[in-house]
Amino acid sequence: MENISTGLKWVIGIIVTILIVAAGVSIYLVINNYFIRAQEQTLAQTQMINQAEFNSYDNKDVSGQDVINAAMKYKGRPQFSILIRTGVNTAGFFAQNTYETYYDPPYVKEGETETKFHFENSKLDNKSVSQMLDLSDNDVANDKNCNVNTQSAFKANVFRDKNGEVRLIVFDQNEAGK
Repeated sequence: MENISTGLKWVIGIIVTILIVAAGVSIYLVINNYFIRAQEQTLAQTQMINQAEFNSYDNKDVSGQDVINAAMKYKGRPQFSILIRTGVNTAGFFAQNTYETYYDPPYVKEGETETKFHFENSKLDNKSVSQMLDLSDNDVANDKNCNVNTQSAFKANVFRDKNGEVRLIVFDQNEAGK
């Protein structure tokens, strides 16, 4: 009789242990799904906040001072470039950046519906903020003038890659006000 009693205690102990482990695993699975969903929402909100800083440039008219401020603000941003076209330099030039990354504006190949970026080095010059503000750098004859008049108006356009990351801002003085 004593053996049966001891055996029943062991069986009941094993069953209770299995139930406790099963309850723990099911609680973990339920909570894990909530954590995954919370993490995804947090990442989406973070990306939205990070990209919101470009809303002031997205298809907006800005001043030349805003162009200079953007060139200074985003100088150290990796995989990012700013193209500036002035009334004199219609081909444009890039604002110099730390990573020497200069993207051409996106294009659509014939037969493609998706916009792609050129990732090769652009043939356009890159200029520092001090060169943009230097009035003595007037190579108007060769269409290389890189002066940005802080009082003039520019049309800003933001270009994103397939992942929704901003890669290029184009400031075009010729398009302002159209």
